[in-house]
Amino acid sequence: MLNNFDFLANLPLLVFSFFFLVVFILFLWTGIVLLRARGNPENVEKGRQILLIALWGLFITLLIILIFYLVSFLLKKGEVFQPPQASLGEFPVSPAINFPSPPQFIKIGDYYFTGPRLLKKYNTIDKSAIYTVLCKKNGNYDIIFIEESERAWLLEHEQYGCWLEKCGQNLKNLYTAVFWTSGEKYNFEDRRRIKEELENQINPPCPLN
Repeated sequence: MLNNFDFLANLPLLVFSFFFLVVFILFLWTGIVLLRARGNPENVEKGRQILLIALWGLFITLLIILIFYLVSFLLKKGEVFQPPQASLGEFPVSPAINFPSPPQFIKIGDYYFTGPRLLKKYNTIDKSAIYTVLCKKNGNYDIIFIEESERAWLLEHEQYGCWLEKCGQNLKNLYTAVFWTSGEKYNFEDRRRIKEELENQINPPCPLN
């Protein structure tokens, strides 16, 4: 048990215990002095002084403990847990048990894409979007294809064979991420520009011929 005792983690408790021990000894000493005083004014005064020191010691110890726990509480209360910058990795899993998981996002270039999600489950583009196909290797995502479209069935895509080839013929490692481009904010030229911008930055290995 002693080998597993964390001295540093328990240091505040040890310090406070030491102070309480000192105060207890002072109170005990006060009692002994007053019992031996037997009406002697000097001994009674001495006992009172020791009692006063013990009371001050107790007050200061309690004050230190209060300040310590108050500071600890404020530090924990003030912590801001910022999620890591979304990149080619998965969004942190929601700690909530009885609530649905939050949406997943990855940052590609200067844009946040929804995903990555398994291609075999999410393989239909049914509205204006820029989408990417990614291959998951050793926990990382490699972008192997980028395209813009208003409608696409990815399992029937002409580059589907290239995606499988670049991902070791393993469909379960193929993922997709989508940047939805509503017609209110983006037109065809905007989609084309963003798609070409990302292609120039990433140079995916399965471009359209």
